[in-house]
Amino acid sequence: MQCYVFFGIQGSGKGTQAELLSRELDFQHVNMGDLLREQVSQQTELGRRVQDIIARGELVPDDLIFEIIDISLLPGCQGIVFDGFPRTVNQAEYLVRHFEVLQVFFLELDEAEAIERISSRRVCSECGANFNLISHKPLREGVCDICGGDLAIRKDDRPEAITKRLKEFYEQTLVLKEFFSELRLLSVIKASGSVTSIARDINAVVHQVKH
Repeated sequence: MQCYVFFGIQGSGKGTQAELLSRELDFQHVNMGDLLREQVSQQTELGRRVQDIIARGELVPDDLIFEIIDISLLPGCQGIVFDGFPRTVNQAEYLVRHFEVLQVFFLELDEAEAIERISSRRVCSECGANFNLISHKPLREGVCDICGGDLAIRKDDRPEAITKRLKEFYEQTLVLKEFFSELRLLSVIKASGSVTSIARDINAVVHQVKH
């Protein structure tokens, strides 16, 4: 199955851009973080195992990641846009063995700007809608535009969690730039511009790949 991949420092906007591209191509958007949270919230057997691992402060092992991806793929989908996967070289090797990778987008963003973006994110405690105090403000402060629920900071977006995730990114994920570059699949996209301008740059690459 064909796929595109987005990766980059937390706050680089990969989730937003992956969602936009998946709609454009009618591909399934696979966000690894969302899949893990979904399994945990539904208290599936996999979800309980994931919850125990996270509670111990450990990383979810690759075999569980692969299993969750496998059961989450929609039947008949035309392709996939991966967001938050792969995160390690082992996961990248799995990806290229099991999927036809069309292009990998590395969204490049300064760390200071990334931290500012992350700390500005808010999520609705009721419906899960996402907002950002910089780029996507709610109409009323602290209140969800969609359902009126309270907006809160996700645990993952608190300063201590941001620091830990950035450390993991530099130690494990940044090496993927070299991995995909050697396969001639890497496109580096500057992620400091507007959502529209970044999407335009991505679509220009996708157009070249398809033709």
